[in-house]
Amino acid sequence: MSEERSERGFYVGYAALPRRHRVFLLIALPIALAGLALGAAGLALDQPDWGTGFWETGAAREFRGTITLEPYPVLHTTGGEVPASYLLVEMGKFGSADRFTKMPEIDGATVSIRGRELHRDGRRMIEIDPDHPALGPPVAVLPADRPAVPPHRENAPDAVTLRGEIVDSKCYLGAMKPGAGRGHKACATLCISGGIPPVLVVRDGDAAPVYYLLTDPGGEGLSGSGLSVLLPMIAEQIEVRGTPGHLGSWRTLRIDPGQFK
Repeated sequence: MSEERSERGFYVGYAALPRRHRVFLLIALPIALAGLALGAAGLALDQPDWGTGFWETGAAREFRGTITLEPYPVLHTTGGEVPASYLLVEMGKFGSADRFTKMPEIDGATVSIRGRELHRDGRRMIEIDPDHPALGPPVAVLPADRPAVPPHRENAPDAVTLRGEIVDSKCYLGAMKPGAGRGHKACATLCISGGIPPVLVVRDGDAAPVYYLLTDPGGEGLSGSGLSVLLPMIAEQIEVRGTPGHLGSWRTLRIDPGQFK
């Protein structure tokens, strides 16, 4: 009975596969596999560009320059063809302001810093190495006869309105890929809450993105209630009104967080 049913197309587990089933599988399986491959390729191509962010993960190296502490700790260097300004952060999801609160005399000094570089689109950052029993502290003041590198600061007289996304600078510059978008909102919120400098990324079509360090109206780092108001806006496409300026090779934007209430 089972062999008779099998020949008529009734599947029996311990009998040979009916001919009509074999023909169906020979046609359907390649089509299904091809569809899965095409779907996977479509999803991959539809993913946003992760950008060119890079994070050095090897041995820490030394950077030398002049440090300034406001609005956020920055190391200004003259190495290379163009002077560079490196945001300074700690390991993990923390900025470096707390470290330098205990060393206010270092503001404007020429220093060496041991750490690892992150960079993207010409914007740079140093993740400061932790204290090491053999290497000592990662930040050291250099002799006073070394020439200082004066940071360039200026502010435009008129406010502007910009549209972009607020990101945490560490992840966006290379610590995470992708380091932007709503999928990264929770991580970015933790980073900025921990002192990582917030940055507004402004994109205009195919043009290179423009980065603005966000500060309070007085040009100091965002903190306290002002920062709390900003947090829900992270990873969203929003309009921000503020006064543009420069801090070394970084653009800045002085904003009133009250505009988001």
